[in-house]
Amino acid sequence: MKKAVSILSVCAISAVTIFTVGIGSANASVPRYSFQTEDGKWDGFIGNENNGSSIQIELVKPLYSKTSSGTKVFTDYSKLWVRLCNDKTKACTTFHNLSSGESTFTNMKKGGYNVDIKDELSSARISGKLDIIFP
Repeated sequence: MKKAVSILSVCAISAVTIFTVGIGSANASVPRYSFQTEDGKWDGFIGNENNGSSIQIELVKPLYSKTSSGTKVFTDYSKLWVRLCNDKTKACTTFHNLSSGESTFTNMKKGGYNVDIKDELSSARISGKLDIIFP
């Protein structure tokens, strides 16, 4: 009898753990993406399995500005813009400003999307990390 109770306890704890981890990971990107503006590379990828979903891009502090005179912490997010580009069709959204440190794209079609971040600065490259979530 003790063995049966022990097995049931382990199963119950495992189920609760799986359920709890599943809820937490549904909101955050895995992995967290690193980006650098003006490097010619995509800055992240998200697979959207549902038509009409919203996709949110969130900057993760700190961000850094790299110039010829060195690297420093960057805080003027209003100089950063983000768009999503469909992996198959290559169609892109308009750029959304990241002044609040995040931007949400609504009513997105099903498919895979590359993230593209650009800056308005002529003499600096911005680098940091971002999360992609379904809000």
